Amino acid sequence: MIDKWKMKLKDELVSNIIWSFLAKVFAMVFYFIADVFYARYLGVDAYAEWVFFFSIANMAFHIGWFGINISSKVHITNSNNREHCFGAALGARIFMSIIILMTIILTAPFLVNKIGFPQPYPNLKILLYIMSIMVFFNSLTEFFKHFYIGIQELKKLCTITFIEYFSYCLFTICFLFIYDNPTSIAFGYCVAGTIILICNIRITSKNYSGQAILQGIKDLQLVNKILKYAIPLVLTSIGSLVLMEMDTFMLGLFGTKQQVSIYSIAKQLVSKATNVNMAIWTGTVSSLAMITKENFNEKKHKFKKVSFLNNAVSIFICLCFALLGGIAIKIIYGEDYIDASKILYLLIPYYFLSCMSSLYANFLDFMGYAKMRALWYILVIIINLTLNYLLIPKYGAVGAAIATIVSILPYMSYCIYAVKNIFHNKTTLFPIE
Repeated sequence: MIDKWKMKLKDELVSNIIWSFLAKVFAMVFYFIADVFYARYLGVDAYAEWVFFFSIANMAFHIGWFGINISSKVHITNSNNREHCFGAALGARIFMSIIILMTIILTAPFLVNKIGFPQPYPNLKILLYIMSIMVFFNSLTEFFKHFYIGIQELKKLCTITFIEYFSYCLFTICFLFIYDNPTSIAFGYCVAGTIILICNIRITSKNYSGQAILQGIKDLQLVNKILKYAIPLVLTSIGSLVLMEMDTFMLGLFGTKQQVSIYSIAKQLVSKATNVNMAIWTGTVSSLAMITKENFNEKKHKFKKVSFLNNAVSIFICLCFALLGGIAIKIIYGEDYIDASKILYLLIPYYFLSCMSSLYANFLDFMGYAKMRALWYILVIIINLTLNYLLIPKYGAVGAAIATIVSILPYMSYCIYAVKNIFHNKTTLFPIE
């Protein structure tokens, strides 16, 4: 009986990894099809405007998440009444998404003239208004994806990820054929976001009671509990966006359009490659939650296996970047973007450090370490902003790459230390407050 249970658990683990991996493959393939089309179709200057705007949009996405998606995932995973908890989480998500949408609309007129409008980015004003809708739909899309991860429904995650990135690719390219301008891409994202939301509603309505979800939305005590745990995760989200997009944004302010374009290509190649690693542990980290004395050794052994596999895949991808990255950029993006290969080589260490710290960080969230992790992310923000400000005006994209690598080192060190401390001292899951 025990052997059958272990075999079932192993089959579920393998199945989760496969579905998670497929989801990441779909995301990468459709993303790069679209991105290569943008770069070649728009040309260096217009592509640089889209990249600069999308760096702002990505920062807005992270702020819009407000830590609620991760907080919801953790609470739903550990809840005995998932329908009710899902309803409360959905209520918190919609409430915060509307607030962020209104905030962007109200602040856009005051910000736009200070960040490159009307020159060198003539479409930035209308893009910022469209961004408010993009952020609203993105926050809900990410919420549902975290929900599927929390309940270990990786097949649903794979399905919605396929729909998401296929829709982005399809509608943005179609709109670009109609109107050759970066605003067309933004409109495509809005149309795709509407379709993704409808699909998520249909998926959840087939499996969960609308009445139970509504009762959860009305449970203000649980809503507040989810929001309270989300607050420290906001700092983590801000730290993530600083590492991911602040360098591109500051290049847009202090550098040239050429520097923005080549850096974005290299950074996106590295960032999207982390999806392969995420596929390994997305379907496994939540199963490591709730460590007890009885299952401690089993969980520790399982984490070591996942960590080893994660590092092995990271090393393999680093070698691929080093050997094939330059050739791939030249063939796929074209001669105009060949200098991106130099930045890609510089960012290889960042890729490895990011993959390692992301695995450890996700595990720490389930262990109740969100507050401490958020505090360490403040250091990431300070170091990254300072180095970008000092290095970008003098060294351009090279300076941005150096700032990105250096800023993640203290945070990665903390994540490694905290995980080792958990398994060394046999620390069990802290109560989520």
